[in-house]
Amino acid sequence: MDLRRGVKIYDNDWFLRHRLSAEETADLLADWGMTYVIAQSRFLPMPNSAVTSAVTDADRRAYEALDDVAFRERLRERGIAYIACLNICFDPAFAARRPELLGIDQHGRPGVQQDWYVGLPPDREENFAHKTGLLREAVTALQPDAIHLGFIRWPGFWETWLDGDDRAAKPEYCFSAETVTRFNRDTGLDVPAGDPVASARAIFAAHRDRWTEWKCAQVVKAIAGIRAALAPLKPGLQYSINTLPFHRADFGNAVEEVFGQNMTMLAEVVDVFEVMAYHQILAKPADWPALVSTDIIARSGRRAICTLQARALYLEGMHAGRGRSLEITEEEFAAMLAALEPSPVEGACVFTFTDLLDMRDTERGRAMLAALKAFRRG
Repeated sequence: MDLRRGVKIYDNDWFLRHRLSAEETADLLADWGMTYVIAQSRFLPMPNSAVTSAVTDADRRAYEALDDVAFRERLRERGIAYIACLNICFDPAFAARRPELLGIDQHGRPGVQQDWYVGLPPDREENFAHKTGLLREAVTALQPDAIHLGFIRWPGFWETWLDGDDRAAKPEYCFSAETVTRFNRDTGLDVPAGDPVASARAIFAAHRDRWTEWKCAQVVKAIAGIRAALAPLKPGLQYSINTLPFHRADFGNAVEEVFGQNMTMLAEVVDVFEVMAYHQILAKPADWPALVSTDIIARSGRRAICTLQARALYLEGMHAGRGRSLEITEEEFAAMLAALEPSPVEGACVFTFTDLLDMRDTERGRAMLAALKAFRRG
């Protein structure tokens, strides 16, 4: 796959709101110089997150006319790789139906929805059986070039972790009896299960390293299981994952200890690390996306793509007043691409396609598209 320039298509606005056909959209993406898309579909629908992805009742009838297979074929004809996306450990509807599967934190509190986010631990077999079934249907119908696994980690609203925050004030999952019992079985330890507070206290006091390694291994195991289930449907299918944009030094190695993403271990089952380098969300400078993505390449030894924001987010409600920039200028967007240009990062991915569509007829949007089109042209 040519991963120089891509977009995340996390909603159906190109079809429902912009009224573009599959042919017109594929032509537009080709004209913009896109080489791949990471896309949700009716086979792999995406719930609302920071992006309004879910189809409303008012749009349901029009949505029935959308042919994802035709869209995938139009992209193939233009040499644009199709990466089918499914969120794994984030599914509010499934969590609402099975609340007993939510994680338990170190204080004994079950997971609750914060803003749009509520996560499921990666050791919940019921959730993975559900998601694997969806992926089987999608691979059969779409024959994608790759699968992108979103939210493949232990729960946590990482976008709220800003520099200066106290890690101890953040929840860490999961100390449920089910998870601790599984940990004991796999490690031969005898951590008390059934009282999450006592479990957490025992693990933090004497078994933190074993716990972290085991948590990271569960994420690897989950991805390996998905790969094995889909292998008969399309041999050679590649896999990418949402990768947290944290250095190991950030928040005391929270990327591994809290979220369970060890890049060295994940390299066994991940072909491409998609780094969610959302600099405005995390209040970082324009050169930071290239730096954190380069670090993830060094840790994993694998290819990586760097996802860049096109629009400022997390400015209202619980996110207000955290010091985030109120806009992303065209100069800032160009500076991020300039920092990426000489890096070992495979390419850039824009979050999201709809943001570019909404801005394409503005001075800012035209400048962003020009900078993107010029990126890695040589």
